[in-house]
Amino acid sequence: MREKWVDTHGYFGPDRRRRTGKKPWKDRRTLEEAGQLPSLGHMLRRLRVQAMDLSTPEDRRHMLQIMAAAISEAERNQAFRCADALKQADRLLRLSGSAEMKALDGLLTDAMNHGAIGR
Repeated sequence: MREKWVDTHGYFGPDRRRRTGKKPWKDRRTLEEAGQLPSLGHMLRRLRVQAMDLSTPEDRRHMLQIMAAAISEAERNQAFRCADALKQADRLLRLSGSAEMKALDGLLTDAMNHGAIGR
């Protein structure tokens, strides 16, 4: 797994830039957006907050990106019950255009509980 992760409004995932070091000429980016991979607990809390406002398709797409990263991190930490709850939440979010909020929140709460236990 890559060491640097990017967490912006438009993208959440591994840093895909190939080159490190100097930036190309006229590249005015001054903020380094890449950082360490957030912990599983951090991603689960972020998902729960993100689920409060899923008014646009862009919000749902961004939540699905975070959810995919959280699923892979849960499996890497061998928190399989947490990963299963996240997969159910992912399926619910993909199948229902506007997610059923109570069911989604319940699944995310279950994932947080299983992630805290680590099983």
